[in-house]
Amino acid sequence: MDRRGIAEIGGLSLAGGVLAIAGQQIIANSIDWVFVVGLVACVGIAAAANYQARTKHAAKVATEAPAVTEDNYEQHGRPTAGDGGVPPDDAQSGDER
Repeated sequence: MDRRGIAEIGGLSLAGGVLAIAGQQIIANSIDWVFVVGLVACVGIAAAANYQARTKHAAKVATEAPAVTEDNYEQHGRPTAGDGGVPPDDAQSGDER
């Protein structure tokens, strides 16, 4: 895992722990440290799974995406009105008469 992933997981775990401590202090005026540690661990596991899923998905999309080169870049863009594609945004549709 790269530095960004570690920072994201650590930050989310820390934020979850701080929120758990603050919530318990406000509501019950005492802190259950077992609950806080368990919540921090669960948030860390969930954040790690989320980060890995996002990075694997991004890598999969990058490998499946077509290669845009100098010869085929016009085929990958949105067609414009001048290309015979979509009408311009200021054109009237059939319903607005």
